Amino acid sequence: MVDNLLANRADFRSSRFRLHRWALQQFVVINHTNHTSRGTSIMATHDLRRHLDEAALAIATEAQQLVGSTDAERRLPDSMFRSIATSGLFRQLVPPQLGGPDRSPLEWFRCGMALATFDSSLAWVVTQGASELGWMTVGGDPSWAADVLEDPLAASASTVAGLGTALIDGDDAVLTGRWGFDTGCQGATWIGGLTLMVDPKASSEELDLRICWVPADRATIIDDWDTLGLRGTGSHSIAIDAQRLSAAWTVNPSAPTSNEYGPHRVIVGNGNWPINFSVAAVQLGTARRALDLVRPMLESKSGHVSGIRLIERGWVQQRLTALEGLWMAAAASAERELESMWAQAVATGELSSNQRVRNATAASTANTLAVQVVDGVCELAGASISSAASPIGRCLRDVQTLRGHVSTCNEVMELCTAKAHGLAEFPWLV
Repeated sequence: MVDNLLANRADFRSSRFRLHRWALQQFVVINHTNHTSRGTSIMATHDLRRHLDEAALAIATEAQQLVGSTDAERRLPDSMFRSIATSGLFRQLVPPQLGGPDRSPLEWFRCGMALATFDSSLAWVVTQGASELGWMTVGGDPSWAADVLEDPLAASASTVAGLGTALIDGDDAVLTGRWGFDTGCQGATWIGGLTLMVDPKASSEELDLRICWVPADRATIIDDWDTLGLRGTGSHSIAIDAQRLSAAWTVNPSAPTSNEYGPHRVIVGNGNWPINFSVAAVQLGTARRALDLVRPMLESKSGHVSGIRLIERGWVQQRLTALEGLWMAAAASAERELESMWAQAVATGELSSNQRVRNATAASTANTLAVQVVDGVCELAGASISSAASPIGRCLRDVQTLRGHVSTCNEVMELCTAKAHGLAEFPWLV
């Protein structure tokens, strides 16, 4: 009798487990079907595109339609650069004292994520370009900044992938250099790169590193950007041959500015957060695009053996929800640090060492997790990503191309730990 009771109890537990599992699967499938019919996901409505105004939305839609040609041409069209510039997207981080829109870094970050849900190349050109125009106007000579911004098409393309030299001669210097990875150089009005300032009369041995710019027509674009992903960014190498430049056309990225621009002062000389979070925005937006692309595929595709729709499989449901969780955690962490950073900037006009470490850590981690999300989406999508025209395959190529960026690579995480423990100072990168 006892044996029968135990057997019945085991059968009941097994049946109850199967019932619970079946009910949970039905809930997930029904919930998924009800929500996706309205264009949303199981977890929440990650509708990043609400952060785009009408002009930005039109530019993003056009970029999405032109991905084939921009990949082939390895650049955005001139007309799109003009639209980006005149819409104010490049001026998002320009301080209001210089005519900027008074946007917070969080608003700029969300705009970058939203653009990447359409096209990663567009998002990288815009977020990077806005960062650069921000720091050259915040950290540069005010009269030069005014001259730069007087041009409605003002855009900067500078890079740290290389090191030029500028031989100081009185109030001017003679700049020579060659650099790689100069994103958006075809549409820029000012082009430059990281430069060692050399003063023959100086007695100090301390290195003087600055970003130096010249008008775009005084630089040479070297057509060598032929990559797996982010092809539309046009991140070619550039060369500047013995060009005379004004000392005003330089910014020290490590030094806080003396210009009084309120909280916007922290755009320069307070770590490399504008580029850190440019990477994070594009990677997270691309990962969001991949997640949204795989859902209808999982709804329509069935297993070859079982014949069951993939979205009804337990392992697919678990994996998809886990990927959503990774994305949500990465985005929330990045946004929290941007909010914290801006509150500190408003209060003090500078960032603490701890906040700078947190910025770099959050952005670098967002980069890592976004890549993991896209890898996981590709696992769910299976062989369908093998086509060169696969939209999910394009997401994979884009995030893999950007994942090793110098501002969010493994070395930056190492520098964060060193700085946090007082082992070393890295005033520019962290």
